[in-house]
Amino acid sequence: MVALYHKHRPQNFSEMIGQEHIVQTLTNQIKSERVAHAYLFSGSRGIGKTTAARLLAKAVNCPEKKPNSVEPCNNCEICNEISRSSSIDVIEIDAASHTGVDNVRENIIENALFRPTKSKYKIFIIDEAHMLSTAAFNALLKILEEPPEYVMFILATTENHKLLPTIVSRCQRFNFKKVPFDTMKKHIENIAKKEDLKIDKDVVERIINKSDGCVRDAVSLLDQIMAVNEKHITAEIASVVLPTSNMDEIIEFIKTVLNKETSKALIKINQLAEEGVDMKQFAYDVVEILRIMLISKSQTKLTNTAIDLSKDTEKELLKLNKLVSPVEIIKLIDLFMARQAEIKMHAIPQLPIELAVVEWSTNKSESPKNDDEDKDNSKNEEPKKEEEKNDKEEKKSLTERVKEIVGMESSITIEEIKAKWDNFIDEIEKQSASLSFILKTATPAKMNGGALIISVNFNIHKDKLMSADCRKKIEEILSNIYNTKIRIDATVDESEMENKKIDNELQDLTAAFGGEVVN
Repeated sequence: MVALYHKHRPQNFSEMIGQEHIVQTLTNQIKSERVAHAYLFSGSRGIGKTTAARLLAKAVNCPEKKPNSVEPCNNCEICNEISRSSSIDVIEIDAASHTGVDNVRENIIENALFRPTKSKYKIFIIDEAHMLSTAAFNALLKILEEPPEYVMFILATTENHKLLPTIVSRCQRFNFKKVPFDTMKKHIENIAKKEDLKIDKDVVERIINKSDGCVRDAVSLLDQIMAVNEKHITAEIASVVLPTSNMDEIIEFIKTVLNKETSKALIKINQLAEEGVDMKQFAYDVVEILRIMLISKSQTKLTNTAIDLSKDTEKELLKLNKLVSPVEIIKLIDLFMARQAEIKMHAIPQLPIELAVVEWSTNKSESPKNDDEDKDNSKNEEPKKEEEKNDKEEKKSLTERVKEIVGMESSITIEEIKAKWDNFIDEIEKQSASLSFILKTATPAKMNGGALIISVNFNIHKDKLMSADCRKKIEEILSNIYNTKIRIDATVDESEMENKKIDNELQDLTAAFGGEVVN
């Protein structure tokens, strides 16, 4: 079965979306027969670079084009071969897997010496061109500068800045843009119509928002949703592929965070987790709303934000904007983005979000203020005293709450850890020889709250233990053996390192005099 994004891949310039400025320039060049010998297509993934390269290859080589038309016929042998990526005159090279200079010499330079078999041009499409090595670029440089008249190069890259300036300067450059919201919406709805599929408006908008301007991602998401084999896709059906959060709950959560109502925020997080809400998606939605608030901070209304917001929701967001400054929104976005990246590493998915809430609530910066707050501060002296009292009580209960949720305090002692340490090492050895080697030379030093501090001899050992995969594996095995959740941290034994340094210096000094150290 053909993937949906292959099935609906543009076969003519008129079918390309979101890149009108590039299509116009290329078609004008084809019409006037003034095509360049080298092109550089740069931009994000999945927005049409390779598609445009194939269309250009077909357009300049198609012998059956209609008079005064730049569009390939898509019926002749040459067009069909290029569409199937089987043309011997249009060579597609994945630079990510052919990075070396030998590949460039064999696949490009030597091949370019021979004229095309059927077509007017022999065309080399080099995908992910930035992956070529410096030596490969240098080998390519000469032929790129003075290619035979029948050769054309099309380089595609997602990282334009990694290309050598000498390569870039010899190409005509085209920067592909992410596809705008409205354009993508029409495209998805058009594909759904062709597939005889009814899809709700909010599902379409969720697909677009999730794809972040990438056409291929958007169509792939639609393909996944269609796999449920339903002719009418509702938000409930789509939630299997596109987990989402209730907008009102997100806004209410942000409101409690801004007001530093930490207990409420923590309770809300755990309530959502118990209901099966995807925490990674929830964190993403929180960041998304904060971004909208930041963008609209200087406006009186929310402009096109790629989210379908109700009037009541818009009013609520505008009210929230008055509670916080742009600088504070930026800090919150940074905080939640950092914690969101940690969610997949934790056995408790809601933990990073809880930590973000606590971190924000204990921030020493001033609490959010209403824009009209400084009109009459004197009237608020008494309420402030009461509020400070409530804050102290809230922080006290919060500490206990965080301990309960996060598992910061554990009743297990370091003596109990040491008693079963050999069992732990045996279990580690079954799963990872390299980890067991490090841990055999390490020492369980102490318990710090719910964290086991492991003392190692070298920084490289510490880095290995604290890498995401290793830490997760160690913590899982520890939890199974000791029947309680245990986190780990690693520290380097400085005294041991100093002893090793002294021993090495003594060895060097003794060897200089022709002797040796006897223990």
